[in-house]
Amino acid sequence: MTKCFCVYAALFGAVLLTVKICVAQPLPGLTLREYLERRLASRVTNKDPFTSKICDIDGDRLADRVFREYGAVFAASDDVSLPPKCIFRSEQELAAFHKTLRPKAAVISGFTIELQEAAMNALLDAIEEIQPRHFTPLDGAIAGRRNYTDTVRIWNSRLIPALNHWVSKGRIQRIEADSALLMPVADQVAKVTAWEERGIYFNTGRTGSIFSSVAPPGTSQHLSLLAFDLVQNNDRTVREVLNRNGWYQTVVGDTPHFTYLGVVESELPKRGLKPVVRGGHTFWIPKM
Repeated sequence: MTKCFCVYAALFGAVLLTVKICVAQPLPGLTLREYLERRLASRVTNKDPFTSKICDIDGDRLADRVFREYGAVFAASDDVSLPPKCIFRSEQELAAFHKTLRPKAAVISGFTIELQEAAMNALLDAIEEIQPRHFTPLDGAIAGRRNYTDTVRIWNSRLIPALNHWVSKGRIQRIEADSALLMPVADQVAKVTAWEERGIYFNTGRTGSIFSSVAPPGTSQHLSLLAFDLVQNNDRTVREVLNRNGWYQTVVGDTPHFTYLGVVESELPKRGLKPVVRGGHTFWIPKM
């Protein structure tokens, strides 16, 4: 938000000049971290329950990056279960969380999609509202719920071709690429991030960050059954209907990806999110 005001100045003691000055003003509302600390304070006795229990954005570079890219899911309404952490380290950790959920499945354009119950009900309401428009899940069943193995496979589907591409271009040595494939996830992401800081990008088109194309293993919003990928994401009417039903785009550059937040748009700044517009799409991302 920008605020403008006029300043009057004397020139050589005789002539008054009017100068218009515009300065950036902070967006209203809390940061996402502040919102979560207040929201979770009644549930956890620790002074700072968010960073100590859920996402160590102060001490873990990967957690900090994941929170900035995908943390909007933590602003979702109370009618869904929030993930207990921003990074699931194993299939076992994720399975334990899934046991606490109430999922609901539905067949959408021939694919069985599974989401948390409130998220699915809102999605079905949106689909009913925009019929007879075609509504197609991107990549079939994994447009909704995913497991840990899915996130590893999808991550590698971007990482490995990109490594091979940059090796062929002479920007990365083969020994470096092979070493990266053997690294633990956190180290691997740190290595990819370092390459991208040098202009060696890993998204599908090799033109931007891998984070705009795929989440690292164990970090996807799909693991919480609160995300849905849609083919018809460029249709403004479809986006508006999804927004009215609590579904928003929350990952800058990932236009097919929608997250169920379950609140009206005017509520989002109060929950620590801010709008960013890219290519006609409005993404609601964490305010830091």
